[in-house]
Amino acid sequence: MDITVTRNSPTGQAMTADAEAAVSEALRDLAFWLYRQQENEYDWLSSDAAVDEVLLINEYTFTEAGLRAG
Repeated sequence: MDITVTRNSPTGQAMTADAEAAVSEALRDLAFWLYRQQENEYDWLSSDAAVDEVLLINEYTFTEAGLRAG
């Protein structure tokens, strides 16, 4: 992941020496956190418990052959 940090200051004030590193680290941490959240959501939505819940809530029924009944 490439992150470029610049400062658009109306007075021409330069960035602090550690600004790019601090912002890059914060954005990288956010990206990893968001990815973990997405993985957790996917794991839950594709779990047997979640699928069973959807089938029960929507009252889906199936034949022994696995075809949709009703």
